[in-house]
Amino acid sequence: MEEKSPSNASKPRSLAEIDFPASDGPKPHAVRFLDPREVANHFAPLLTNLPSPEQRWAQKADSTPFPGL
Repeated sequence: MEEKSPSNASKPRSLAEIDFPASDGPKPHAVRFLDPREVANHFAPLLTNLPSPEQRWAQKADSTPFPGL
């Protein structure tokens, strides 16, 4: 089989060949203030059947304390 010479297609271009955008660049997003009540209402369906504090402590009853460093 005949060997092919390496292609220049994947060769990186020099900085002189790159067309940089002439705009001012990225613009920051506008600050959005969300009503905490609307946020709570939006996520309320995800927060169903939460364990009570007693149930969470019961899960940790057999745990061992962290020995430290």
